[in-house]
Amino acid sequence: MKVKTLLLAGAAALAGTSAIAADLPSRKAAPVEYVKVCDVYGRGFFYIPGTDTCLKVGGIVRFEVAIQGADNAWRHRSLTGSTHSFVSRNGMDTLGWESRGYLNLDARTQSAWGTVQTVIIMRVNSPSGMLGGNYISNNYATGNSFSPTLQRAFIRFAGFTFGRGSSNFTTTPSFMLNTQYRGGYNNGLMQLAYTATFGGGFSATLALENTTDIGSAVRVNALRNPNGAGGNVTVAGAAGPSRLPALVGNLRVDQSWGALQLSGAVIQNRYIDSNSAQSQNITKTGWAVALGGRFNLPMLAQGSRFDWTVGYSNGLTEMIVGRGLNARTSSNGILMGGLQRVDYNNTIYDCSPLAGQQMCIDNTKAWNVNAILTHYWTPSIRSHLASSYVVVDPGRATRNTDWSNGGLTTGKAFGLAHNLVWSPVRDFDLALEVGYWRLRQGVPGLNGAVPSGVTVGAACPGGIAGCSPFAALFKVSPNQWNLRLRAERTF
Repeated sequence: MKVKTLLLAGAAALAGTSAIAADLPSRKAAPVEYVKVCDVYGRGFFYIPGTDTCLKVGGIVRFEVAIQGADNAWRHRSLTGSTHSFVSRNGMDTLGWESRGYLNLDARTQSAWGTVQTVIIMRVNSPSGMLGGNYISNNYATGNSFSPTLQRAFIRFAGFTFGRGSSNFTTTPSFMLNTQYRGGYNNGLMQLAYTATFGGGFSATLALENTTDIGSAVRVNALRNPNGAGGNVTVAGAAGPSRLPALVGNLRVDQSWGALQLSGAVIQNRYIDSNSAQSQNITKTGWAVALGGRFNLPMLAQGSRFDWTVGYSNGLTEMIVGRGLNARTSSNGILMGGLQRVDYNNTIYDCSPLAGQQMCIDNTKAWNVNAILTHYWTPSIRSHLASSYVVVDPGRATRNTDWSNGGLTTGKAFGLAHNLVWSPVRDFDLALEVGYWRLRQGVPGLNGAVPSGVTVGAACPGGIAGCSPFAALFKVSPNQWNLRLRAERTF
Protein backbone atom coordinates (compact mmCIF):
# COMPACT_ATOMS: atom_id res chain seq x y z
CA MET A 1 0.00 0.00 0.00
CA LYS A 2 2.85 2.43 0.80
CA VAL A 3 4.55 1.76 -2.54
CA LYS A 4 1.25 2.26 -4.38
CA THR A 5 0.60 5.51 -2.56
CA LEU A 6 4.10 6.83 -3.46
CA LEU A 7 3.63 5.99 -7.16
CA LEU A 8 0.24 7.73 -7.32
CA ALA A 9 1.68 10.77 -5.59
CA GLY A 10 4.61 10.94 -8.06
CA ALA A 11 2.30 10.66 -11.07
CA ALA A 12 0.09 13.43 -9.70
CA ALA A 13 3.14 15.65 -9.17
CA LEU A 14 4.35 15.11 -12.75
CA ALA A 15 0.90 15.83 -14.12
CA GLY A 16 0.76 19.05 -12.17
CA THR A 17 4.20 20.11 -13.36
CA SER A 18 3.25 19.44 -16.98
CA ALA A 19 0.09 21.50 -16.62
CA ILE A 20 2.03 24.43 -15.17
CA ALA A 21 4.68 24.17 -17.94
CA ALA A 22 1.96 24.23 -20.57
CA ASP A 23 0.78 27.59 -19.24
CA LEU A 24 4.33 29.14 -19.37
CA PRO A 25 5.63 30.95 -22.52
CA SER A 26 7.88 28.72 -24.61
CA ARG A 27 10.95 29.46 -26.89
CA LYS A 28 11.26 27.08 -29.82
CA ALA A 29 14.62 26.69 -31.57
CA ALA A 30 14.82 28.45 -34.96
CA PRO A 31 14.75 26.06 -37.89
CA VAL A 32 18.17 25.34 -39.31
CA GLU A 33 18.76 26.76 -42.83
CA TYR A 34 20.92 24.42 -44.81
CA VAL A 35 22.96 25.62 -47.79
CA LYS A 36 21.19 24.53 -50.96
CA VAL A 37 22.78 23.85 -54.31
CA CYS A 38 21.85 26.29 -57.10
CA ASP A 39 22.03 24.46 -60.41
CA VAL A 40 20.51 27.26 -62.50
CA TYR A 41 23.88 28.79 -63.52
CA GLY A 42 26.09 25.73 -63.66
CA ARG A 43 28.53 23.95 -61.37
CA GLY A 44 29.66 25.47 -58.08
CA PHE A 45 26.77 27.83 -57.25
CA PHE A 46 24.78 27.72 -54.00
CA TYR A 47 22.00 29.83 -52.50
CA ILE A 48 23.07 32.37 -49.92
CA PRO A 49 20.97 31.36 -46.86
CA GLY A 50 17.87 33.50 -46.48
CA THR A 51 18.07 34.92 -50.04
CA ASP A 52 17.29 33.97 -53.61
CA THR A 53 20.81 34.92 -54.73
CA CYS A 54 23.16 32.25 -56.01
CA LEU A 55 26.87 32.61 -55.21
CA LYS A 56 29.96 30.91 -56.56
CA VAL A 57 33.23 31.20 -54.66
CA GLY A 58 36.35 30.15 -56.49
CA GLY A 59 39.86 31.08 -57.40
CA ILE A 60 43.14 30.16 -59.06
CA VAL A 61 46.58 29.45 -57.66
CA ARG A 62 49.46 29.61 -60.14
CA PHE A 63 53.19 28.92 -59.96
CA GLU A 64 55.47 29.68 -62.87
CA VAL A 65 59.19 29.57 -63.60
CA ALA A 66 60.79 30.83 -66.83
CA ILE A 67 64.25 30.90 -68.38
CA GLN A 68 65.61 32.55 -71.51
CA GLY A 69 68.77 34.02 -73.01
CA ALA A 70 70.17 37.56 -72.77
CA ASP A 71 72.02 39.94 -75.11
CA ASN A 72 73.44 43.43 -74.88
CA ALA A 73 70.77 46.08 -75.32
CA TRP A 74 70.59 49.77 -76.05
CA ARG A 75 67.58 51.60 -74.67
CA HIS A 76 65.96 53.95 -77.12
CA ARG A 77 65.34 57.48 -75.89
CA SER A 78 61.56 56.98 -76.02
CA LEU A 79 62.01 54.49 -73.19
CA THR A 80 63.81 56.97 -70.97
CA GLY A 81 62.27 60.28 -72.01
CA SER A 82 65.57 62.08 -72.57
CA THR A 83 68.70 59.99 -73.04
CA HIS A 84 69.93 56.67 -74.36
CA SER A 85 71.52 54.06 -72.17
CA PHE A 86 73.50 50.85 -72.64
CA VAL A 87 72.48 47.66 -70.85
CA SER A 88 74.96 44.80 -70.63
CA ARG A 89 73.77 41.22 -70.91
CA ASN A 90 75.71 40.57 -67.70
CA GLY A 91 73.19 42.69 -65.82
CA MET A 92 70.05 41.03 -67.20
CA ASP A 93 67.96 38.38 -65.50
CA THR A 94 67.60 35.14 -67.42
CA LEU A 95 65.61 33.30 -64.73
CA GLY A 96 62.24 34.32 -63.32
CA TRP A 97 59.74 33.03 -60.76
CA GLU A 98 56.16 33.98 -60.01
CA SER A 99 53.40 32.96 -57.62
CA ARG A 100 49.92 34.27 -58.30
CA GLY A 101 46.55 33.88 -56.64
CA TYR A 102 43.01 34.84 -57.70
CA LEU A 103 39.88 35.07 -55.57
CA ASN A 104 36.66 35.02 -57.62
CA LEU A 105 33.15 35.87 -56.41
CA ASP A 106 30.17 35.55 -58.77
CA ALA A 107 26.67 36.38 -57.42
CA ARG A 108 23.53 36.07 -59.57
CA THR A 109 19.87 36.76 -58.94
CA GLN A 110 16.89 36.27 -61.23
CA SER A 111 14.63 39.29 -61.77
CA ALA A 112 11.86 40.46 -64.07
CA TRP A 113 14.63 42.06 -66.17
CA GLY A 114 16.66 38.89 -66.39
CA THR A 115 19.74 37.84 -64.42
CA VAL A 116 21.51 40.42 -62.24
CA GLN A 117 25.17 39.41 -62.03
CA THR A 118 27.89 40.83 -59.76
CA VAL A 119 31.52 39.72 -60.22
CA ILE A 120 34.64 40.48 -58.16
CA ILE A 121 38.08 39.07 -59.05
CA MET A 122 41.06 39.98 -56.87
CA ARG A 123 44.56 39.08 -58.04
CA VAL A 124 47.75 39.02 -55.98
CA ASN A 125 51.02 38.17 -57.68
CA SER A 126 54.61 38.03 -56.48
CA PRO A 127 57.10 37.91 -59.37
CA SER A 128 60.89 37.98 -59.27
CA GLY A 129 63.76 37.88 -61.71
CA MET A 130 62.92 38.30 -65.39
CA LEU A 131 59.21 37.90 -64.62
CA GLY A 132 59.29 40.97 -62.39
CA GLY A 133 61.22 43.53 -64.46
CA ASN A 134 60.75 45.36 -67.72
CA TYR A 135 62.44 47.90 -69.93
CA ILE A 136 59.75 50.49 -69.26
CA SER A 137 60.63 50.78 -65.57
CA ASN A 138 64.35 50.24 -66.20
CA ASN A 139 64.40 46.93 -64.29
CA TYR A 140 66.67 44.21 -65.64
CA ALA A 141 67.64 42.40 -62.44
CA THR A 142 64.88 42.43 -59.84
CA GLY A 143 64.10 41.07 -56.41
CA ASN A 144 60.75 39.88 -55.14
CA SER A 145 57.73 42.15 -55.45
CA PHE A 146 54.11 41.99 -54.31
CA SER A 147 51.14 43.64 -55.99
CA PRO A 148 47.41 43.22 -55.26
CA THR A 149 45.11 44.13 -58.15
CA LEU A 150 41.37 44.49 -58.62
CA GLN A 151 41.15 42.63 -61.90
CA ARG A 152 37.36 42.54 -62.30
CA ALA A 153 34.53 44.34 -60.50
CA PHE A 154 31.34 44.77 -62.49
CA ILE A 155 27.54 44.52 -62.42
CA ARG A 156 25.55 43.16 -65.36
CA PHE A 157 21.86 44.01 -65.57
CA ALA A 158 19.41 43.99 -68.49
CA GLY A 159 22.24 43.88 -71.03
CA PHE A 160 24.31 46.63 -69.35
CA THR A 161 27.78 46.18 -67.85
CA PHE A 162 28.96 48.67 -65.23
CA GLY A 163 32.51 48.53 -63.85
CA ARG A 164 35.83 46.86 -64.65
CA GLY A 165 35.37 44.04 -67.12
CA SER A 166 36.99 42.23 -70.02
CA SER A 167 37.90 44.02 -73.22
CA ASN A 168 35.06 44.34 -75.75
CA PHE A 169 37.56 44.48 -78.61
CA THR A 170 39.75 41.39 -78.48
CA THR A 171 38.79 37.76 -79.08
CA THR A 172 42.13 35.93 -78.75
CA PRO A 173 42.01 33.45 -75.83
CA SER A 174 44.78 33.35 -73.22
CA PHE A 175 45.92 29.80 -73.94
CA MET A 176 49.61 30.65 -74.25
CA LEU A 177 51.91 31.28 -71.32
CA ASN A 178 53.75 34.09 -73.14
CA THR A 179 52.69 36.02 -76.24
CA GLN A 180 53.62 39.07 -78.30
CA TYR A 181 50.10 39.73 -79.56
CA ARG A 182 47.38 41.51 -77.64
CA GLY A 183 45.11 38.89 -76.13
CA GLY A 184 43.06 41.21 -73.93
CA TYR A 185 43.73 43.43 -70.96
CA ASN A 186 44.91 41.45 -67.97
CA ASN A 187 43.66 44.07 -65.48
CA GLY A 188 40.38 44.67 -67.28
CA LEU A 189 38.95 47.98 -68.45
CA MET A 190 36.64 50.43 -66.70
CA GLN A 191 33.57 50.55 -68.90
CA LEU A 192 29.92 51.29 -69.44
CA ALA A 193 28.67 48.82 -72.03
CA TYR A 194 25.42 47.53 -73.48
CA THR A 195 25.01 44.18 -75.24
CA ALA A 196 21.95 43.44 -77.35
CA THR A 197 21.11 39.83 -78.24
CA PHE A 198 19.08 39.12 -81.38
CA GLY A 199 18.60 35.36 -81.19
CA GLY A 200 20.27 32.68 -83.22
CA GLY A 201 23.57 33.44 -81.50
CA PHE A 202 23.85 37.00 -82.85
CA SER A 203 24.75 39.89 -80.55
CA ALA A 204 26.15 43.44 -80.64
CA THR A 205 27.99 45.45 -77.98
CA LEU A 206 28.60 49.18 -77.70
CA ALA A 207 30.87 50.40 -74.88
CA LEU A 208 32.51 53.49 -73.44
CA GLU A 209 35.91 52.46 -72.02
CA ASN A 210 38.41 54.32 -69.86
CA THR A 211 41.30 55.61 -71.97
CA THR A 212 43.79 55.51 -69.09
CA ASP A 213 43.31 51.73 -68.90
CA ILE A 214 44.60 51.56 -72.49
CA GLY A 215 48.28 51.89 -71.63
CA SER A 216 49.89 53.53 -74.65
CA ALA A 217 46.95 55.89 -75.12
CA VAL A 218 48.38 58.08 -72.37
CA ARG A 219 52.02 57.82 -73.44
CA VAL A 220 53.80 59.46 -76.34
CA ASN A 221 57.19 59.35 -77.99
CA ALA A 222 58.92 62.69 -78.65
CA LEU A 223 61.30 63.52 -81.47
CA ARG A 224 64.10 66.00 -81.30
CA ASN A 225 63.49 68.61 -83.99
CA PRO A 226 63.34 66.49 -87.21
CA ASN A 227 63.52 69.41 -89.67
CA GLY A 228 66.73 70.73 -88.16
CA ALA A 229 65.42 74.28 -87.88
CA GLY A 230 66.47 76.27 -84.87
CA GLY A 231 68.86 73.71 -83.46
CA ASN A 232 68.27 70.55 -81.48
CA VAL A 233 64.97 71.19 -79.71
CA THR A 234 63.52 68.60 -77.33
CA VAL A 235 59.76 68.19 -77.26
CA ALA A 236 58.55 66.69 -73.98
CA GLY A 237 55.35 64.70 -74.32
CA ALA A 238 53.13 63.86 -71.37
CA ALA A 239 49.65 62.49 -70.82
CA GLY A 240 46.96 65.09 -71.29
CA PRO A 241 43.77 65.53 -69.27
CA SER A 242 41.11 62.85 -69.64
CA ARG A 243 38.28 64.34 -71.68
CA LEU A 244 36.66 61.63 -73.78
CA PRO A 245 36.28 57.86 -73.29
CA ALA A 246 37.22 55.33 -75.94
CA LEU A 247 34.29 54.14 -78.06
CA VAL A 248 34.40 50.37 -78.60
CA GLY A 249 31.92 48.08 -80.32
CA ASN A 250 31.58 44.60 -81.77
CA LEU A 251 29.24 42.40 -83.79
CA ARG A 252 29.35 38.72 -82.85
CA VAL A 253 27.80 35.39 -83.77
CA ASP A 254 28.11 32.15 -81.77
CA GLN A 255 27.09 28.88 -83.37
CA SER A 256 27.76 25.17 -82.91
CA TRP A 257 30.59 25.40 -85.45
CA GLY A 258 32.35 28.22 -83.55
CA ALA A 259 32.18 32.02 -83.44
CA LEU A 260 33.00 35.20 -85.38
CA GLN A 261 33.49 38.74 -84.08
CA LEU A 262 34.07 42.05 -85.87
CA SER A 263 35.44 44.74 -83.51
CA GLY A 264 36.13 48.45 -83.80
CA ALA A 265 37.46 51.17 -81.51
CA VAL A 266 37.98 54.95 -81.66
CA ILE A 267 40.01 57.01 -79.20
CA GLN A 268 41.17 60.59 -78.75
CA ASN A 269 44.89 60.66 -77.98
CA ARG A 270 45.55 63.79 -75.95
CA TYR A 271 48.94 65.11 -74.86
CA ILE A 272 50.48 68.21 -73.32
CA ASP A 273 53.57 69.62 -74.97
CA SER A 274 55.73 71.16 -72.27
CA ASN A 275 58.17 72.79 -74.67
CA SER A 276 59.53 75.94 -73.07
CA ALA A 277 58.82 77.96 -76.21
CA GLN A 278 55.12 77.11 -76.38
CA SER A 279 52.76 74.90 -74.38
CA GLN A 280 50.01 73.18 -76.30
CA ASN A 281 47.27 70.63 -75.80
CA ILE A 282 47.66 68.27 -78.76
CA THR A 283 44.98 65.79 -79.84
CA LYS A 284 44.82 63.13 -82.54
CA THR A 285 42.14 60.55 -83.29
CA GLY A 286 43.17 56.89 -83.22
CA TRP A 287 41.20 53.88 -84.37
CA ALA A 288 41.46 50.11 -84.74
CA VAL A 289 39.51 47.25 -86.32
CA ALA A 290 39.83 43.49 -85.92
CA LEU A 291 38.18 40.32 -87.16
CA GLY A 292 38.52 37.18 -85.10
CA GLY A 293 36.92 33.84 -84.71
CA ARG A 294 36.92 30.26 -83.49
CA PHE A 295 36.34 27.08 -85.46
CA ASN A 296 35.50 23.99 -83.43
CA LEU A 297 37.26 20.83 -84.64
CA PRO A 298 35.40 17.86 -83.15
CA MET A 299 36.55 15.74 -86.09
CA LEU A 300 40.06 15.85 -84.54
CA ALA A 301 38.99 15.34 -80.94
CA GLN A 302 36.39 16.67 -78.54
CA GLY A 303 37.45 20.15 -77.41
CA SER A 304 39.89 20.79 -80.27
CA ARG A 305 39.58 24.24 -81.88
CA PHE A 306 41.28 26.82 -84.10
CA ASP A 307 41.33 30.48 -82.98
CA TRP A 308 42.51 33.36 -85.18
CA THR A 309 42.56 37.15 -85.32
CA VAL A 310 43.61 39.80 -87.83
CA GLY A 311 43.72 43.46 -86.83
CA TYR A 312 44.79 46.92 -87.97
CA SER A 313 45.25 50.14 -86.03
CA ASN A 314 46.03 53.76 -86.81
CA GLY A 315 46.99 55.63 -83.65
CA LEU A 316 45.66 52.86 -81.39
CA THR A 317 48.58 50.44 -81.27
CA GLU A 318 47.66 49.10 -77.83
CA MET A 319 44.66 47.23 -79.25
CA ILE A 320 46.90 45.31 -81.66
CA VAL A 321 50.30 44.59 -80.16
CA GLY A 322 50.44 45.98 -76.65
CA ARG A 323 53.13 48.39 -75.51
CA GLY A 324 55.99 47.42 -77.80
CA LEU A 325 57.65 44.79 -79.96
CA ASN A 326 60.80 44.53 -77.89
CA ALA A 327 59.83 45.62 -74.40
CA ARG A 328 58.52 43.19 -71.81
CA THR A 329 55.61 44.43 -69.74
CA SER A 330 53.94 42.93 -66.69
CA SER A 331 51.17 41.35 -68.75
CA ASN A 332 52.66 40.35 -72.09
CA GLY A 333 55.63 40.80 -74.35
CA ILE A 334 59.17 39.50 -74.58
CA LEU A 335 62.65 40.47 -73.44
CA MET A 336 65.20 40.66 -76.23
CA GLY A 337 68.54 42.35 -76.59
CA GLY A 338 69.58 44.69 -79.37
CA LEU A 339 68.06 48.06 -80.12
CA GLN A 340 65.11 48.53 -77.80
CA ARG A 341 61.96 50.23 -78.99
CA VAL A 342 58.53 51.10 -77.68
CA ASP A 343 55.98 52.07 -80.29
CA TYR A 344 53.44 54.28 -78.63
CA ASN A 345 50.23 55.36 -80.33
CA ASN A 346 51.76 58.64 -81.45
CA THR A 347 54.90 60.75 -81.74
CA ILE A 348 54.94 64.53 -81.25
CA TYR A 349 57.50 66.74 -82.91
CA ASP A 350 58.29 70.31 -83.92
CA CYS A 351 56.93 70.69 -87.45
CA SER A 352 57.34 74.45 -87.89
CA PRO A 353 60.03 76.27 -89.88
CA LEU A 354 61.10 77.90 -86.62
CA ALA A 355 61.69 75.51 -83.74
CA GLY A 356 59.26 75.67 -80.84
CA GLN A 357 56.43 77.37 -82.73
CA GLN A 358 54.15 74.54 -83.80
CA MET A 359 53.87 70.95 -82.58
CA CYS A 360 52.51 68.16 -84.77
CA ILE A 361 51.53 64.59 -83.98
CA ASP A 362 52.38 61.43 -85.91
CA ASN A 363 50.11 58.36 -85.76
CA THR A 364 51.71 54.92 -85.44
CA LYS A 365 50.14 52.24 -87.63
CA ALA A 366 50.16 48.52 -86.84
CA TRP A 367 48.64 45.29 -88.07
CA ASN A 368 48.83 41.71 -86.87
CA VAL A 369 47.68 38.20 -87.58
CA ASN A 370 47.78 35.40 -85.04
CA ALA A 371 46.41 31.89 -84.74
CA ILE A 372 46.21 29.17 -82.09
CA LEU A 373 45.53 25.49 -82.77
CA THR A 374 44.27 23.57 -79.74
CA HIS A 375 44.29 19.78 -79.91
CA TYR A 376 43.22 17.26 -77.26
CA TRP A 377 45.38 14.15 -77.57
CA THR A 378 43.47 12.55 -74.69
CA PRO A 379 40.81 14.00 -72.38
CA SER A 380 43.61 14.95 -69.96
CA ILE A 381 46.39 15.96 -72.39
CA ARG A 382 46.15 18.90 -74.79
CA SER A 383 48.52 21.12 -76.73
CA HIS A 384 48.43 24.68 -78.05
CA LEU A 385 50.43 25.77 -81.10
CA ALA A 386 50.49 29.54 -81.67
CA SER A 387 52.01 31.71 -84.36
CA SER A 388 51.86 35.48 -84.75
CA TYR A 389 53.17 38.16 -87.08
CA VAL A 390 53.15 41.84 -86.18
CA VAL A 391 54.12 44.94 -88.17
CA VAL A 392 54.43 48.34 -86.50
CA ASP A 393 54.96 51.32 -88.78
CA PRO A 394 55.74 54.69 -87.14
CA GLY A 395 54.70 57.88 -88.92
CA ARG A 396 56.74 59.54 -91.66
CA ALA A 397 58.43 62.05 -89.37
CA THR A 398 59.46 59.25 -86.99
CA ARG A 399 60.89 57.11 -89.81
CA ASN A 400 62.80 60.06 -91.28
CA THR A 401 64.37 61.16 -87.99
CA ASP A 402 67.80 60.01 -86.92
CA TRP A 403 67.72 57.25 -84.33
CA SER A 404 69.78 59.37 -81.93
CA ASN A 405 66.98 61.97 -82.03
CA GLY A 406 64.19 59.49 -81.32
CA GLY A 407 63.53 58.05 -84.77
CA LEU A 408 62.24 54.52 -85.33
CA THR A 409 61.94 52.40 -88.43
CA THR A 410 59.23 49.89 -89.26
CA GLY A 411 59.40 46.83 -87.01
CA LYS A 412 58.31 43.33 -88.02
CA ALA A 413 58.09 40.58 -85.42
CA PHE A 414 57.42 36.87 -85.82
CA GLY A 415 56.57 34.58 -82.94
CA LEU A 416 56.09 30.83 -82.60
CA ALA A 417 55.23 29.01 -79.37
CA HIS A 418 54.05 25.55 -78.38
CA ASN A 419 52.92 24.19 -75.05
CA LEU A 420 51.81 20.82 -73.73
CA VAL A 421 49.28 20.75 -70.89
CA TRP A 422 48.55 17.75 -68.68
CA SER A 423 45.53 17.73 -66.35
CA PRO A 424 46.08 14.77 -64.00
CA VAL A 425 42.94 15.74 -62.10
CA ARG A 426 40.07 18.04 -62.93
CA ASP A 427 40.93 21.79 -62.90
CA PHE A 428 44.63 21.16 -62.28
CA ASP A 429 47.09 21.89 -65.12
CA LEU A 430 50.80 21.24 -65.53
CA ALA A 431 52.11 23.07 -68.62
CA LEU A 432 55.47 23.31 -70.38
CA GLU A 433 55.95 25.88 -73.15
CA VAL A 434 58.78 26.80 -75.50
CA GLY A 435 58.67 29.94 -77.64
CA TYR A 436 60.79 31.78 -80.19
CA TRP A 437 60.58 35.40 -81.39
CA ARG A 438 62.38 37.32 -84.12
CA LEU A 439 62.32 41.09 -84.65
CA ARG A 440 63.44 42.73 -87.89
CA GLN A 441 64.10 46.47 -87.81
CA GLY A 442 66.53 49.13 -89.01
CA VAL A 443 68.36 52.09 -87.52
CA PRO A 444 67.23 55.32 -89.20
CA GLY A 445 69.96 57.81 -90.05
CA LEU A 446 72.68 56.10 -88.01
CA ASN A 447 75.07 55.76 -91.00
CA GLY A 448 77.57 53.69 -89.06
CA ALA A 449 77.86 56.11 -86.14
CA VAL A 450 78.29 54.74 -82.65
CA PRO A 451 75.86 56.03 -79.98
CA SER A 452 77.60 58.30 -77.51
CA GLY A 453 78.86 56.60 -74.38
CA VAL A 454 79.37 53.20 -76.03
CA THR A 455 82.87 51.84 -76.61
CA VAL A 456 83.26 49.42 -79.48
CA GLY A 457 86.35 47.24 -79.74
CA ALA A 458 86.95 46.20 -83.34
CA ALA A 459 85.45 47.76 -86.42
CA CYS A 460 83.53 45.65 -88.92
CA PRO A 461 85.48 44.03 -91.79
CA GLY A 462 85.57 46.18 -94.87
CA GLY A 463 83.39 45.51 -97.86
CA ILE A 464 80.37 44.27 -95.90
CA ALA A 465 77.29 46.19 -96.96
CA GLY A 466 75.37 47.80 -94.14
CA CYS A 467 77.94 46.87 -91.51
CA SER A 468 78.86 49.38 -88.81
CA PRO A 469 80.66 49.45 -85.48
CA PHE A 470 77.22 49.72 -83.94
CA ALA A 471 76.26 46.33 -85.37
CA ALA A 472 79.41 44.80 -83.92
CA LEU A 473 78.06 45.32 -80.41
CA PHE A 474 74.32 44.94 -80.92
CA LYS A 475 71.84 42.83 -82.78
CA VAL A 476 69.79 45.47 -84.53
CA SER A 477 67.33 42.69 -85.41
CA PRO A 478 67.43 40.42 -82.35
CA ASN A 479 65.86 37.05 -81.67
CA GLN A 480 65.03 35.25 -78.43
CA TRP A 481 63.81 31.95 -77.03
CA ASN A 482 61.86 31.30 -73.86
CA LEU A 483 61.04 28.21 -71.79
CA ARG A 484 58.27 28.25 -69.18
CA LEU A 485 56.82 25.78 -66.69
CA ARG A 486 53.46 26.43 -65.03
CA ALA A 487 51.38 24.66 -62.40
CA GLU A 488 47.86 26.01 -62.01
CA ARG A 489 44.94 24.90 -59.87
CA THR A 490 41.41 26.26 -60.37
CA PHE A 491 38.79 25.76 -57.68
